[in-house]
Order: sequence, then C-alpha cells, then structure tokens
Amino acid sequence: MVVKQAFDAACWTAETVKGAIKVLISPNAPVPKTDLHPRMMARPWTAQEYLRMWSWRYNWKYIPIFRFYIYSGIIVYGIYKFLLPIQPRHRVAYTKGKEDHHHHEVEHWYGIRQKVQDKEYFKKYNPLKKPGDVEVGGH
Repeated sequence: MVVKQAFDAACWTAETVKGAIKVLISPNAPVPKTDLHPRMMARPWTAQEYLRMWSWRYNWKYIPIFRFYIYSGIIVYGIYKFLLPIQPRHRVAYTKGKEDHHHHEVEHWYGIRQKVQDKEYFKKYNPLKKPGDVEVGGH
C-alpha cells in the first residue's frame, strides 16, 4: 500500500514537472481541455476549500445569526486581548510556580522535620541549660 502511494506520488510529480516544462518551452500554446467526469461534483475536500467556497455575502445578508456570531467573536477577542490582565509573563510565572511547587513543599516538610530533630537534640544536649532547670514548652 505504501509502495503504491509512493509510486502514485512520483507519477503525479513527474506529470507536474512535465507540464511545467511544456509551459516553459511553449508559453503561448493553448490550454488543453480538462478531462473531468460530467457528473463529478464540485465540492470542497479540505477545510481551506470549504472556507473559500462558503457563501459569505449571502450568509451575511440573509442570516442574522451569522452576523451575531461574527460580532460576538470580535467582542470576545477584544475582551481577551485588551481587557483581561493576563500577559505572557503571568503565564510563565504560573507555569514556573506549578513546576517549583514540589520543591517548596519538600522544603516545608524538611523544615518541619528539622525542627523536630532540633527539639530532640536540644532536649538531650542543651548547652544553655543549667543543672536543676525545669523543661520549658513541653507541648
């Protein structure tokens, strides 16, 4: 299947190059008649063709909802572009904050664990404690 597609593409490319060479050699030759089937539909096959062939003037003139959608889209775009306070640097800061959230969380829990370890250490080895002093803050 792939071989057939590659072969067809090569044939179409060769046919296009052949036609281009004919035009370059004799630019004043008449254009050959197009060989189309009489019942072949003239319909768009891609989104670009569909947009190009859309009856824009008819829809604009006779279908009010079409104008409504166009104007609404322009208004929404204007609000998005000019009124919303989101700028690219805000998006960068938001993304960076999401990426760095884990590190901040780790630092937070590391700090809590470090405080517990410090409390245990100073309970055993408090250099400032004098003999006979009472333990402070046991909760």
